[in-house]
Amino acid sequence: MLSLVNWHSDFLRNFSEICLTMRADPSEDATDPAPYAGRVAEWRAMARYPDLVRGVYAVASDATPVVRRLDRPGAATDVLAAVPNVQPLLSALHSTDAVQSTHVPVGVPSSAVRGWYFDPDLPALLRRDGRGWILVDLNAEVIRSRMFDDLAHRYFQGIDGLDYEVSVVAGGSPRRVLYASDAGFGRDEVTDADGMLNVFGGPISADWPPPIKVFHPTLQTPGKASLTAATWFPRLRDSSDADAWRLIVRHRRGGSLGAFVSNMRRRDVAAGFGALSLLVVSIGMLIAASSRAQRLARLQLDFVTAVSHELRTPLTVITSAADNLAQGVVQGQQQLTQYGNVIGNQARQLSGLVEEILLFAATSNGRPQFSLQQLEVSEIIDATLASTEGLVRAAGVTVERDVPRDLPLVAGDLVVLTQVLQNLITNALKYSAEPWIGIRARLVEHGPREREIQVSVADRGAGIAKADLPHIFEPFYRSPAVASAQIHGTGLGLTLARRMTEAMNGRLTVVSGEGRGSTFTVHLPCVETPTETVERRVSVQ
Repeated sequence: MLSLVNWHSDFLRNFSEICLTMRADPSEDATDPAPYAGRVAEWRAMARYPDLVRGVYAVASDATPVVRRLDRPGAATDVLAAVPNVQPLLSALHSTDAVQSTHVPVGVPSSAVRGWYFDPDLPALLRRDGRGWILVDLNAEVIRSRMFDDLAHRYFQGIDGLDYEVSVVAGGSPRRVLYASDAGFGRDEVTDADGMLNVFGGPISADWPPPIKVFHPTLQTPGKASLTAATWFPRLRDSSDADAWRLIVRHRRGGSLGAFVSNMRRRDVAAGFGALSLLVVSIGMLIAASSRAQRLARLQLDFVTAVSHELRTPLTVITSAADNLAQGVVQGQQQLTQYGNVIGNQARQLSGLVEEILLFAATSNGRPQFSLQQLEVSEIIDATLASTEGLVRAAGVTVERDVPRDLPLVAGDLVVLTQVLQNLITNALKYSAEPWIGIRARLVEHGPREREIQVSVADRGAGIAKADLPHIFEPFYRSPAVASAQIHGTGLGLTLARRMTEAMNGRLTVVSGEGRGSTFTVHLPCVETPTETVERRVSVQ
């Protein structure tokens, strides 16, 4: 509200300076215009807005108005032509028994403005003298375009411009916007203003309160805006307070202080809710991470148990065979050969298990590198079947092969791709309910330049439960059904197969269902421009 007080005081100081300069000297001849011409010149020399006063006139109080111009001796005295819309005011002057004003502004000498009135319609300042009235015609354009704009920037200016929207409006019908810092502001009633102020006092009447303060108590008005009355220059003609000039200010943050506080409260609630939501999400993530850590710890424990079992079985066989050989239980070449084969098979099983664990540790750190070469698909499958021939024969399983000879080349490491397919065949042997495994290779085209070779290993086993499918490629994971059936394994085979396939720009997918068997497919991109074999080193990520 301090800015409103300062705006109001500074604005009306320009008018009080005019009143002070135009004060009458009792010893002067009231009919002589020379003193007024000198006073106007004196005021123009020191005024901030020297073109604010357009003319000073003496209006006689006779029945027939006699008007003389005082600021320019010898100038035309036709005030009706010089001052537009003055006729209603002249009629009011001659039909009203105006009383001497007692309105005295705070901080301004009473002799400066005592007896002066303001007419907002011209606008003009008026003072009654012994023979009639002194009329000071004011330039409305100077007030609107210069004074209001200067004061708005003087008292409502921020770092980056006006902090407030500012307008001065005149009530009545239609509503007039005398000044607006922003286009359209004040055109309609502003109910969420930070403050409103009557620029001039009300019409002369016994009911108008004495001007002992610049601001009177807040009036009861609709909406959030508070309207404060100030009484510097009372209006001469009787009109409603709605016709007065009103200063309206509203902060650019969008509404009154109450609205701002409400918005701040809403923002604080929203921020609190956001923080609470973030806390809930964080707790949820913590619980999920803890659950995942517990699950991983459980899987690792199961892995240790499985590996211990896988190591114990061949070691027990090797130890037993070694004891029999040492104690002379084994006799004859046939038994020696049989024991040698058993020890060799168990040793190779141990070696494969250790290699699998070491390879998993290496791929987890992204260290192993593979040499990519252009390979025939049939070459990869032949090498795989040769390495698993003993296992297939021992299991009594029939292998059905469907591999066309004219398939495009693929880029890969022969040893690694053989190991990938070997892991898939080993799994098929473990879980197949029927003694049958199908190996199929085919070319699939996804576009003119996007072709791939798909190598599938299918079985007719119990299949994989729907709940287990998302987890079968996770390290250490083994289905509860597999664990309860005491089927040997470490839970690393499929993890390694996927990692090694992806290291060669391929994919490993599975299609399975309970009671329908499983089909694992290795997807390898084709070599579109075959060249001489060039080795390229890639690392597992």
